[in-house]
This record gives sequence, C-alpha cells and structure tokens, in this order.
Amino acid sequence: MYMKHIIENEFLKVEVSELGATLTRFIDKKSGTDIVLGFDDDEGYIRNNLSNIGATIGRNANRIGNARFTLNGKLYQLSVNNNMNQLHGGGVNGFAYKMWKCEKADKNEVTLSYFSKDGEEGFPGNLNVTVSYKLCDDSLIYSFEGESDQDTILNITNHSYFSLGNCSVLNDELCIHSNRYSPTDEYALTLDEVKEVAGTPYDFREFRKIGDNLKDLKEGIDNNYVWEYAGDKLMAEYRNDKLQLNVYSDLPDMHVYTANHLRAEGGKYGLDYEPYMAVCLECQYYPNGINYGDKYMLPILRKNEKMSHYIRYELKNKEA
Repeated sequence: MYMKHIIENEFLKVEVSELGATLTRFIDKKSGTDIVLGFDDDEGYIRNNLSNIGATIGRNANRIGNARFTLNGKLYQLSVNNNMNQLHGGGVNGFAYKMWKCEKADKNEVTLSYFSKDGEEGFPGNLNVTVSYKLCDDSLIYSFEGESDQDTILNITNHSYFSLGNCSVLNDELCIHSNRYSPTDEYALTLDEVKEVAGTPYDFREFRKIGDNLKDLKEGIDNNYVWEYAGDKLMAEYRNDKLQLNVYSDLPDMHVYTANHLRAEGGKYGLDYEPYMAVCLECQYYPNGINYGDKYMLPILRKNEKMSHYIRYELKNKEA
C-alpha cells in the first residue's frame, strides 16, 4: 500500500496518495460530500490507469502529436501510448503511476517529490519536481515546481474528476471564463486552431447546464479553452444547488473533459464509474503547443532554471 496523507481544516478534508501524487479525497466537511472520483485502494488506480483519476500528470499533460517534438533544433521521439501520439507523459509510465516521496506533511500541507531521469519516456534532462497540496480556508491549492539539468518541457496538471455529489454532471451548471476554444482531430489531438465559442455547444461564458450543451455534440467536450496569459485568473465555476467549485490558476489554458469515455468498476462508496459522471478541469499549457511554434505560450523549462505554477480549487457550500 502506498502511503496516504490527510490534511484538513475547518472547511475541508483532503487525502493525497504517494502513488502518482494523487488527490484521492476532497471533502466538504459541512455536507460530507467528497467531490472527486477515486478508489479505496491502490489497485483501483493501477487497474484503471488510462483514466488517470486524480493523478499528477507529467512530464506533459495532454497529447503530443506523433509523440515527438523539436527543442533547440533537436528532435525528441517520445513513447507512444495513444494512437500515434503520446498522452499524459506516457500512460502507465508517466508521473501518474510513479512512487512519489513525501518531503513534508503537516495538518495543512503535504509536499511530494519525484526525480525523472534523463530520457524517461523520451524527454530530455534529469528533472527534479515537487508537488504541493495546501489548504487555505475554503481552498485547496495545488502547486508544482520543476528544475532540470537540460532544457526540457514541463506541463503538469492535476487530473481530478470532479462531481458535486450527483451520479451525473448533466444537470450541473458550468461557467468557463473564456470566449475561445480549440478544435481537435479524430484522435482528440488539439489542433493549431483557435475558434470563438459564440454560437457553439462550447459556449459556457454564462452558467449553463452541461447536459444542455452536450445535446449538440456527438460525444461531449474534450477540448482546450484558451486564455494564453499566465496571470492569476478565475477560469471556471462549476455548481449544483448545494456546492460550487471555483478554479483559479496562473497556467495559460484549461482543458475541459466531460468524462465522455469514463468506465471504471469498484470506485469509492461502491460506485462504478460511467460516462458523464464527472468533469475534469485541467489547467495547463496549450496542448501540443510545443509543435505549433511560438504563437502560444510554450512549456519550456530552461536548464538550471525553475518553473512553478498553481491551481486553486475554492469550494463553496451554499448552505453555509
């Protein structure tokens, strides 16, 4: 069994596993609602590895086209695990399924570290990375920092599947504070194209029921929403009649996934997971941006420099 660490305060109780630096429980203490999907044991996470439920994703979140990129004039071939592409840093060999080392654990914060060797999954550089989960009033702050001995790319996110207590998110409401999104190809690879959300099912600029917008989509949402600046910003609000989750970050974009293909048996509380039971709000750099040139902010970590970013999950109980 991998060690799990619990942090809590007046508002929240959070559990984090050393397997994949994974967020395994995120509980609103007033209602007792656990707002993230997950499993009671390690085997559940390993058995359902393609879902990456709750895990820290790295070195690169999302897909890299043809599992290759060029940096400083050199072509790097990565491991392939999603059609011809690489997804989430290498599937069962990405950060989500590594053993992380606990560096700090107290009542309000847990910090984990991982050393990724030069060449792991094809990425250059010996990389030291830390991930921290910290409570601050009604917010959980997820942050990461990385440093490498070679130029490399680093695009980390948390891959929690959020559900506010119902068995479907279709009647829940979502607001995304962006007027642009990116289409994908038939393999879900984000294209080098940015479109306006106006007049499309991707328009959540005001609160809308998720299911209402999904009626006009074949499978659901699995798309990047575009901001392309690194300042602090409210990116998304997700709510039902009892709870509201607000997501802030200094990462440039957010990938939204309505769990279109989710299927997993033996989840927490005796649940089997099915499509549209949750929504992922994955703050990150533009997917495959490393192959699209400098028109997007690039997740390049320079030799002996540090990169750090954060995501803040603010959970409001409307009955409080």
